[in-house]
This record gives sequence, structure tokens and C-alpha cells, in this order.
Amino acid sequence: MMFNNLQNLWFWKRLVLASVFFYFIWLWYSGLMLQNIYDSPFQYKGADITFWLLHWSHLPKLILYNGISSMLFSCALIGFLLASFFFIEKRFLTVIAGVFLLLYQLLFNYKLGYHTHHLYGLHFALLPFYFKKENFYLSANFARIMVCVTYFFAGFFKLIGKGYLSLDSFSNTLQNQHSAYFYFHSDALRSQFAFWMIRHPNIAWSFFFLAMLMQLSFVLGLMSKRFDHLLFLFLLLFHVMDWFLMNLGIFMGMCIMSYLLLLPKSFFKDLNH
Repeated sequence: MMFNNLQNLWFWKRLVLASVFFYFIWLWYSGLMLQNIYDSPFQYKGADITFWLLHWSHLPKLILYNGISSMLFSCALIGFLLASFFFIEKRFLTVIAGVFLLLYQLLFNYKLGYHTHHLYGLHFALLPFYFKKENFYLSANFARIMVCVTYFFAGFFKLIGKGYLSLDSFSNTLQNQHSAYFYFHSDALRSQFAFWMIRHPNIAWSFFFLAMLMQLSFVLGLMSKRFDHLLFLFLLLFHVMDWFLMNLGIFMGMCIMSYLLLLPKSFFKDLNH
């Protein structure tokens, strides 16, 4: 039984690592690695402690503003993900890959001047594999709870923000969100669908309200695991809608962590022995 559970653990770990690896290959292809991005003309530093800690550490000077060092950093990040996949039992490789992933996101935000969250889900996805197998039950459950808390509060802030009280709120958002996309891709399917939604603000509002309800439903995951498969479907559906309607590039990064809602109860048996 112990052997079977360990093989199950390595299967899920390889699945997650492979997904993260190919996501970064796609980011490289899309020109979103550190060596490809440019400084933003707008910097929202203010009281952002993360920005200033990076600034005082001089890491941006060492990595961001040197073509060779930024390229080496990107290669190291992808290399450690790949090494973690092949040497699946070497937990320290996964931890190092996680540190590089965190540094990539912080440095990416530093250079763009504001906080993006396209990698947010990857941190929760990899969290359970940073610890010994004996602690997998606790770490995976903690990551799962954080997923539910994150989505619930995303819906909660929509609720208290009262945007749903205006029938034109989401159609107006679509107009602002896609103004540049409409100009360059006016004949694209996304543009045509967005145009249709803008002309039918009541239907656009319905999509927004449905998305808010799906996010609020994650409170069920804080009460019981019996709803996890439903929440898994809600998470995927939410991000499909999010990608198609809003053209936000967070679909892959957020959906990879959805495996936390699929782990069977039997999977945890005997891992702590």
C-alpha cells in the first residue's frame, strides 16, 4: 500500500511539474521571460515593500539588466523544473525550482512596475511538494484551503463592491478591456462575441453575476471536501470564461492548481507512516 501511494504521489508531482515546465516554455515562446520584457513607463512603487526589498537587495541589477544573467536565470528556472521531474524523489530540487519561480514573479513584477498574478496558482500547485511526504496531507490541504479562500474572497469583494447593481458594469468593462484588441482584431471571434455582449448589457451582467456566484461558492470547500469535484469544474469554467471574455493570460497558471480539488482521499493513506 505504501509503495502504491508513493507511486501515486510521484505521478501527481510529475504531472504538476510537467504542466509548469510546458507553461514556462510557452511563456518563453511568448516573450515573457525576464530577458524579453521591457521596463514599464509607469511605476506604481509607493509603499510596495516587495519592490523596495528587491531594490535594496540589488537582485534586479544582477539579473534583470544584464542580457546574459537574465538568460541564465531563465535557463536555470526551466532546468530545475526539468531536473525535478526526472529526479522526482529529490525534494531539494523542487524547492530550488520554487525559489526560482518566486524570484521570477517578483522580478517580473518589478520590471513591469505593478503586480501581475499569472503565476499565482503555480505557487499553490507546487507547495505540497516542498515538504516531506509525511507532511503531504497537511501541506496539500493547506494549499487547497488557500485556493478556496482566494476564490471566495475574489467573489466577496465583487459582492461588497456592488458592481452587480449596475446592469452596464460588465459591458463597460469589456469596452475598456478590449479597446486595443478591437482595433487590431475587429473580425476575431472574441471581438465579435464581446461586441455582442456590449450590445446586450443584460446578458453581459448575467455572465458577471454568474462568475461572482461561482467564486462565492468556494466557501463550500471550506466546509467539506464533498463539493471538490464541483468546485474543480467551477474553477475551470470560470477561467475559460475569463480567458475568452477578458483575454487575461492567467488561464494555465491558475488551472494547474486545480488538481488540489481532485486528489482522492485514499491517496493520503499511509503516507505518514
